[in-house]
Amino acid sequence: MAKIVDVISEITFADIPENAIQAARLCLLDAVGCMVGGMQWSAVLSLAQTISRNNPGTTTIAASPLSSTRSWAAFVNSHACSYFDLDDGHRTAQGHPGGVIIPLSLMLAAENDCSGKELLTAIVLGYEIGVRGALIMRHAGGPRKGSGGWSITGGVAAAAKLLKLPPPQIKNALGLAEYFAPQAPQDRSLAYPSSMKEGMAWASYSAISIVELAAAGFDSMTPFLADATEDSDPVFTYEICSVYFKMHACCRFSHPVIDGLANLVQDHDFLIEEIESVTVVSFDKALLLNHVAPENSVAAMYSIPFIVGCYLIRGKVGPQELVDDSLTDPKILEIARRVVLQEDPAITAQFPQKCLARVAITLHNGKTMNSETLSARGDPDNPYTLEEMSRKFFDLTASLGQIRSETLYAQIMHIATASPQKMWNTLQLNR
Repeated sequence: MAKIVDVISEITFADIPENAIQAARLCLLDAVGCMVGGMQWSAVLSLAQTISRNNPGTTTIAASPLSSTRSWAAFVNSHACSYFDLDDGHRTAQGHPGGVIIPLSLMLAAENDCSGKELLTAIVLGYEIGVRGALIMRHAGGPRKGSGGWSITGGVAAAAKLLKLPPPQIKNALGLAEYFAPQAPQDRSLAYPSSMKEGMAWASYSAISIVELAAAGFDSMTPFLADATEDSDPVFTYEICSVYFKMHACCRFSHPVIDGLANLVQDHDFLIEEIESVTVVSFDKALLLNHVAPENSVAAMYSIPFIVGCYLIRGKVGPQELVDDSLTDPKILEIARRVVLQEDPAITAQFPQKCLARVAITLHNGKTMNSETLSARGDPDNPYTLEEMSRKFFDLTASLGQIRSETLYAQIMHIATASPQKMWNTLQLNR
């Protein structure tokens, strides 16, 4: 029976089912929007300027007039994509594949004049291998690894495919990816949020170096992917069809909370000033997101109390709500101080397959309003419509101007017959 390395080498666009192709196109739309949106904010742009200045090169940093070396451009593009935590995720893998795999794949496809079909094939492949890598880590036990710890393997697989590496070099690249993967301790990243974002940007940086090493003949240990039980049946399960998408700029753990709040606001008539407390009941890992007064935008994304206050006061949780005066808004912080997080063991038992929460708002007069236990929208069994996904894309890419944004959208939606190089050029701003 063929091994996974041979499948990576031999799979073609024609082998991939239509639902996986459609999923890859939607993931591409979402990730490009997130990358453009992230690059507009001062923290990301300032970092990009510093990296460009200190590491001169000819590789484009997307949605900017900047360039750098291939590895550092990959780092910045991935950091921009994942900055607002709006990038896609995978429940079983427990993290974000697209923020690493897609910016890296698009950059390399454009650089190597690959076809749109080759790009889509690499994306599907990257998600499949990345998720398999995550499952191997989960089965091995030990501390949970964040997104960068396993999405690097998917990024390397996609890059190796686009660069047309032969099977021996693909095997070495996968081994190097597993060995050089960032530690990315997930629970500590949740408890102490930072710009590290689970090592995703570093995973992209490392992936470039890894495929260059493998192509140069640098060998590696045999990867776990080659001998783990996951490899005994190399038939793809097309994990890209199982990703979730996000409309709120915060950790996925907060999304069912926002949906519960939205239902309570819609179904009940009360004033914000009447709120005595807000109780959020969820799984055990969600209780790590208990930063009542986050000191910066990233910390705010990982604070359920702040997100509750932000939604109730501002009515939404988007990028703008995390970079303006929200962090010091006394009304938001007052609500945040009234939020109590509790674990429900029955909900914990369903994680990570399900990300559930329920909300109760208690008023000063003693009245309590309870939401149902909800799973956030955007999961495969409760997806967003294409219209909603398109609206998210246009909101995030508004800085490009209407003509460029619409051109980019059309290129993505017809990527199977379009040129990744032309699409990448659309993302280049005047230098």
